[in-house]
Amino acid sequence: MTGQTTEGARDRPSWDVPVELLVVLGPGTGVPAPPPGTESPEPGTTSPPPPTRPLTALEALRRLVSVTLDCPPRLALIPLPPHAAGRIAEQPYVVGVYTEAPPPAVVATLSLGEQLFVDAWLLRVEDRAYRRKRHRHGDRLPWDAPGHEPPDPPGSAVP
Repeated sequence: MTGQTTEGARDRPSWDVPVELLVVLGPGTGVPAPPPGTESPEPGTTSPPPPTRPLTALEALRRLVSVTLDCPPRLALIPLPPHAAGRIAEQPYVVGVYTEAPPPAVVATLSLGEQLFVDAWLLRVEDRAYRRKRHRHGDRLPWDAPGHEPPDPPGSAVP
């Protein structure tokens, strides 16, 4: 027998199912260093080509994993199984990788726009969890359980 989730993934262990992780990048990692001046040292000589612009932390993160949404320069959402978060957290430009609310000390370093991004992400995460765990009164009880009325008999509806 083959197991299937609501997303349609077959035979996939639940620990391997990607979830949306919040990645907080370090402060000052969003602006690459400007290239050195391009003036030629002596008149009549050509200057060397400018060096390649260094990557921002967000660009470096995009080279490692798929980024589904970002709030440049410090926040990104990535789809990964939770057990794979350590690989991303080991990067020198990453402050933390979170499946739920980041610690208050981290949130305190974010701008108001970044805090709004985190709050919106948390609402999505909590909504998904609520929908998975939603309990309805009488859910999975027989139709004639105590405290519940049985359904109307067929043909009893008033037109």
